[in-house]
Amino acid sequence: MYIEGSRDILNLVLAFSVLWVALFLSWLLYYATQILKHANEIVEEVQERLHALTESVDYIRDKLELVGAGVGYVMDGLKHVSNKMVSEVAHELEEGGKRGIKFAKKKATSAFRRISR
Repeated sequence: MYIEGSRDILNLVLAFSVLWVALFLSWLLYYATQILKHANEIVEEVQERLHALTESVDYIRDKLELVGAGVGYVMDGLKHVSNKMVSEVAHELEEGGKRGIKFAKKKATSAFRRISR
């Protein structure tokens, strides 16, 4: 198998060229798949972090809702206690007012009697 002419040299050069193009395309395909693999890993990591962030936000929102409900109950309790205290103070003032009126009537009657003698 000797090289007999320019056509054989051309075929030999074309064969090597095809071989180099095939090697280059294989290398290019390998690196393209590696780039896509790394991009996929990055996307998965971002999704995991977003999922963790979403869970954290949901946890905080649930805790704030519980605190808000607790504050509502505390405010209702304070309202009830303050209403009770106000009603007791009002009752005491009313009783004191009745005693004061009785005392004032008694003193006025006594003063009127002294003057009329």
